[in-house]
Formats: sequence, structure tokens, C-alpha cells
Amino acid sequence: MDFLKTKWSYWFTLLDVNHDGLITRDDVGQTAGDFPVEENLDETSGKLAAKKILQWWEKYILKGKTSLTKEDFLCRLEKEYTDDQEKFVTEMKAVIKDVAEIVDADKTESVTLDNYIKAFKVWGHEDEAKLQKSFELYKPTNGAIPIKQYEADWVTFYSSTDSANPDPVLKSYEAGFL
Repeated sequence: MDFLKTKWSYWFTLLDVNHDGLITRDDVGQTAGDFPVEENLDETSGKLAAKKILQWWEKYILKGKTSLTKEDFLCRLEKEYTDDQEKFVTEMKAVIKDVAEIVDADKTESVTLDNYIKAFKVWGHEDEAKLQKSFELYKPTNGAIPIKQYEADWVTFYSSTDSANPDPVLKSYEAGFL
């Protein structure tokens, strides 16, 4: 469980967009407001993307809470994981599938370096050189990561207890790229 908690702690730092030690509605608002701007979406598309982002945060992260400490977040994930691992993995697949649909704004079924950088900027990561190094850990083909591979790597990050085979997400965190 310690290995998973370490990975979930990394995930918490990503979700704490404003880096104040809490996941709050301010983090939600920042991502929902920044994504349409980063993607240069027209007003209608921007509102739709923001709505999807808000729904994602509520459904998977806040779950009715107004804020989460790291301890709250880790305890909830541990409980969900230990109560029903199969259900947990299914939910983590939904978590990343819904994010991937938003990140794949150009609907190419892949994540380009440009998509990747824009998405992580929305999550408060501004260092493009580090993001490029993180992107390369996925071993993109023709400059892109297939969405299915991206989703699988994140599900592995969320739910795998096998520390012998680190995924690109974990490698990115451990190298300080995210």
C-alpha cells in the first residue's frame, strides 16, 4: 500500500493546481478557466470544455466535498482500493478516459507534445523543458502518444502495486518533470 500511497501523493500534487496544500474549488476553477484559453477554443467550445472539466472534478475528485487535504485524499483512495480493487481500477479507467477526452481537444485519438504541454500548464506546470522530457518517457510514435497507451499508463500509475516496472507517469514524477 505504501507504493500506491506514494503515487497517489504525487497525483495529489498535480490536482493541487494552486499549490496551497489543499484540493479545493479554486483548483477546479483554475483548470476550468485556463483550459479553453490554452486550447484557443471558441466561446461555445470553451464553455463545453469548462463544463466537462467541472463535472470531472466533482465526479472523481471532490465527490461532494469543498476541499480535500492530502490525508483525506489518500485515505479515501486507500479505502476505495482495499474495499474493491476491481471497482477501483474500473473507476481509475473512467478518471483518465474522461480526462483524455478533454485533453484530446483536436480529436486525433493521440496526445501530441503540444497537447501535453497545454494540458499540464492548466494543472499549474509551466516548465516546458521538463514537460518535454516527461512526454518523451512515453516513447511517442511519430510525435504523439496514442490515447489508449496514455490512458493505460495512467491507470497503471493509479492502481499498479508492481514497483519493479515503473510507468512513464511515475518516472516523470520521480525525475522531477511533473
